[in-house]
Amino acid sequence: MSEATDVLIVGAGPVGMLTALTLAQAGASVRVIEREEHIINSPRAAVYFPSTLLVLEELGILDELDAIGFRNRAFGTHVPEFDYHSVVVTEPIEGIEYDYQLHVGQHDVARVAMEHAQKLGVKVHFGTELHGFEEYADHILAMTTGPDGEVEYEAKWLIGADGARSTVRKLADIEFEGHTWPERFVATNVKFPFGELGYEQANFVCDPVNMAVIAQLDTEGLWRCTYMEDSSLPLETYEDRIHQRYEWFMQGRKDYEIVSSSPYMLHQRAGETLRKGRVLLAGDAAHATNPCGGLGLTSGLWTGIVLADVLGAVLRGEEDESILDRFSDERRRVFWDVVTPAATENKRMLQEQDPEKRQQDLAHIKALDTNPESGALLMLFAYKVIGDVLHPNSRWADADPSDRVAINIRDRQGQIH
Repeated sequence: MSEATDVLIVGAGPVGMLTALTLAQAGASVRVIEREEHIINSPRAAVYFPSTLLVLEELGILDELDAIGFRNRAFGTHVPEFDYHSVVVTEPIEGIEYDYQLHVGQHDVARVAMEHAQKLGVKVHFGTELHGFEEYADHILAMTTGPDGEVEYEAKWLIGADGARSTVRKLADIEFEGHTWPERFVATNVKFPFGELGYEQANFVCDPVNMAVIAQLDTEGLWRCTYMEDSSLPLETYEDRIHQRYEWFMQGRKDYEIVSSSPYMLHQRAGETLRKGRVLLAGDAAHATNPCGGLGLTSGLWTGIVLADVLGAVLRGEEDESILDRFSDERRRVFWDVVTPAATENKRMLQEQDPEKRQQDLAHIKALDTNPESGALLMLFAYKVIGDVLHPNSRWADADPSDRVAINIRDRQGQIH
């Protein structure tokens, strides 16, 4: 049995580590366990919107991540069928501190957050897997297997930040409501000069067969190319098909180097509750969306940050535990009412097969070029995932700028349309 802690977090990804850092800064004792042997660098979302940058700034890690990644202000939407390419550039907006998106790897965010958290006493245990827990009136006893064999950890609260296949959620018997999309996505990291072919640093490619999300990852030539394929195709041979797809995206060029790749199924799901007794959920363990538009990382991170804030208030005796039920209700509302409609519309537009609807989508995309507010609308939409931060003394009480800017985004349902 180890010493007791306030909060045990399962999962050392960006959401888990940022949640740990936020709790530690609020005075909580925190322990993190991760079944992998180290922070994993896998092809996942790597674009941080201004609504997330304010979190990184407040936590004291933005400058460090800014030095690792790079800033991007341009977003391209490509419709090859009609030989059309739209570019939206974000401009400064009064009342908004950031006029750019930061491109930086999730592994870098997790690592930097972990290093800052450890300085505040957070203990991180890699190679440690949760396999059960027992809940009591005032604490949880978590059973794990790790480098030292069987170890039990005692904590007042258990947070699952362990991904869409969350062990915590399954052990707590929380249903993952919603549906799984029929397509398979393949995320690839590749060294290739996409800019030479007219791509911006972040791009949608709209095509009924070869839809894609393409984004630059660093200043050394590494890019992310994520595309969709039929999930009935054999999973074990997905790597063989990457070269066939690249033939189209790279216009026949062969001067690329595949660094890594990862196939995955897409979900549009949320836990039936994000709080069950002393068990809480954040990140993809709480809700998982298709990645078109980058709202999964943004909303998952904000769920963790809001959770850390309200849980810290509970631990300090400033709020009753009932605020955790309101946290669950509000974060589910944000996911189903804000994230899901926008991400679903993005996915539809990217892969639309109906010729008439593709023409309608083209008209919407062309309208971006003539609307002087298009860049602002694209940038501001991600602030909608902040939602209600639930208590008046919240660290994030002023995070949502919607009431401070002239552009009204409250009724906007999508990032492009």
